[in-house]
Amino acid sequence: MDIYGTWYYLDGVIYPAEGEIESEAGELSFYEVIRTRNGIPVFFDDHMKRLTDGIATRYRLAEDIPAAVRGGFEMLARAERYPEINVKVTVTFRGQEHTISIYYIKSAYPTREMYRRGVDLVFYRAERLDPGVKLLNSRMRLAVNEVIDKKQAYEALLVNKQGFVTEGSRSNLFFLDNDDTVYTAPDNMVLQGITRKYIIEICRKEGIKVAFEAVRANDVEHFTTVFITGTSPMVIPARRIDHFDFSVKNRIVELLRIKYETLMRESIMEYVRCNKAD
Repeated sequence: MDIYGTWYYLDGVIYPAEGEIESEAGELSFYEVIRTRNGIPVFFDDHMKRLTDGIATRYRLAEDIPAAVRGGFEMLARAERYPEINVKVTVTFRGQEHTISIYYIKSAYPTREMYRRGVDLVFYRAERLDPGVKLLNSRMRLAVNEVIDKKQAYEALLVNKQGFVTEGSRSNLFFLDNDDTVYTAPDNMVLQGITRKYIIEICRKEGIKVAFEAVRANDVEHFTTVFITGTSPMVIPARRIDHFDFSVKNRIVELLRIKYETLMRESIMEYVRCNKAD
């Protein structure tokens, strides 16, 4: 794995970052990518719940994973920290034994111009075998990255065998119609992203109708606006999917982005308060 920075955490110890991390060569690896600001993780509890829920589908754990990861974050931040960067947390199993690694990864965030003009997306024929669990799939990641680079796109949208566009390769997907209804695929068809969860909550609080319906790739032209959500992009509109063009300026997308950024700041303050209380 590509480590950005000079240190990484592995099972209670900070090591200099040199080459591959051996812990990720096990039988099965569960992971989370978490945005951090000045060493503080955003939506930490949500990420830990998704991580432990995923592990629980296959293993029984005696260790308090969130507590171990919290301690690892603190150790890594003391050794080295950045104003804003993503951190990868991986729990890797060999039999019933597991290791926990935490390290910074190269992070690219959209520019102001990209938020203003929107980004280009492309279709990619693929689907997650187990959408509800975030497992490492290096082969698929490499194949998707190759398509993204070749077509000079920001993200690839996964299209399943039935022709439905379910989600992005590392993001969730939303459509808006003329009636300002927000469409997103049902929970059982996608990896339930942390940002996605909060966007849906904001919609409900703001009285914005949400339809949990997957959209066929052939029907995307019937929607006025498309946006994706995720750890790095947060909430960003798409100007194009393949040869289909969409409106970028939309009051609902802008409202969701502003409200979401407020929740991010609140989660950071909550993490700091919890650490002080401990």
